[in-house]
Amino acid sequence: NVVLRVSLLALLCLVLGAGPAAAHASLVGSDPGDGSSIEASPTSITFTFNETIGNPAYVAVRAPDGSKVGVSDVSAVDAEVSATLAASDQKGRYTATYRVVSADGHPVEGTIRWTTTTGRAVTQVDAPAEKSFVHRHRSHFFWGILAAAVAIALLLAPLRGRDDKSN
Repeated sequence: NVVLRVSLLALLCLVLGAGPAAAHASLVGSDPGDGSSIEASPTSITFTFNETIGNPAYVAVRAPDGSKVGVSDVSAVDAEVSATLAASDQKGRYTATYRVVSADGHPVEGTIRWTTTTGRAVTQVDAPAEKSFVHRHRSHFFWGILAAAVAIALLLAPLRGRDDKSN
């Protein structure tokens, strides 16, 4: 009965004590659009987010053959990140990755892809698969579970001592 009360009290403290979660910036659009098919390789790229983005912002672009496309003049203004791209004459799927800092100070990264329908035909080289959310944050899960186990042990330790003395 006492263990149940303490457990409910601990749960209530966790729920009531939790502050509002800060949302990170998320991509709401891009030019060229993710998954789009365009005639020729673009000379610029723009990422649009749902909140103001801080500097610095990073953009990298890979051509269909896996080579890097030159990126210059990367700028973050309000909720948009834009960059100038070097000319590329390859036909196929391009990959652009971004890494920005959201208003709450957390880094946000992602990838978009588009396909060009004209240009020099090359052998398509796909980028390595992205790591999953769980894979990227496995250490956070470990420390969170460990902290929860220690907290539960500390909450229940006084009860164990009380039960031993009552016998």
